Amino acid sequence: TIQAILDSKISLEHKEEYLVNREEIVEIILHSRYVNMYNLLKNHLSEQSYIAIVRNQILVDVQTDDLLFQIFTSNILQRKPQDESPFFEFIQRVCSECVGPDGCPKKIKPGCGGFGIRNFLTLFLSIEVTKAMLAVSNAKRDGKMKEYEFAKRKVQLFTDQLNESNPLLTEISEAMTKEGAARDNITLSYKEGRTEDAKVWQEVTEKEAAAKSLANDLLMECNMKYQRLMRELRESQEDII
Repeated sequence: TIQAILDSKISLEHKEEYLVNREEIVEIILHSRYVNMYNLLKNHLSEQSYIAIVRNQILVDVQTDDLLFQIFTSNILQRKPQDESPFFEFIQRVCSECVGPDGCPKKIKPGCGGFGIRNFLTLFLSIEVTKAMLAVSNAKRDGKMKEYEFAKRKVQLFTDQLNESNPLLTEISEAMTKEGAARDNITLSYKEGRTEDAKVWQEVTEKEAAAKSLANDLLMECNMKYQRLMRELRESQEDII
């Protein structure tokens, strides 16, 4: 427990003060685990939703006004503890619990403007990094230094691709969200007879569509680059594989 860890780590110099305030210190540390989540979500969610997320250990990501909830099962159909096996991933995309320009709760829109695009590639690359790191560990344990170096290079390539892809995925996701919001504002502007505003929002739509297209092209180039680098790595190590 947190308290047991603190009890064993506090120096003698601060032991007396710690024991006097131990209950308060432990409570503050426990609450601090959720600070990052609030910094990310702010007032997108109600207090009840925050409690439900923590209670059910749900992973959350946010992009503008769109939310992605994730939760994973443990391994299934696994014959032996060390065997690779599948798992289920449950995803729910919703709009945040914010109000719209009219003061009413925002309606849930299909796909929430495309939010979630970043998650899938990131998840895939994270799994590949984990597998490569396991190969590094096994090769080092068995004294197979050539395989060890090969696996280390794989870890580096997957990590580099992850770091290079993430900003592009964020740009795509944000552009899609802004494009969707602009289209909503075009519709609302025409409905309320604000033709000039509609024209302004049309320009925003075109700008964000162009930004999305550019980021998609850059992401494709990034993926092709790392496919080529991984292929070259494998070809250079055929005798090991």
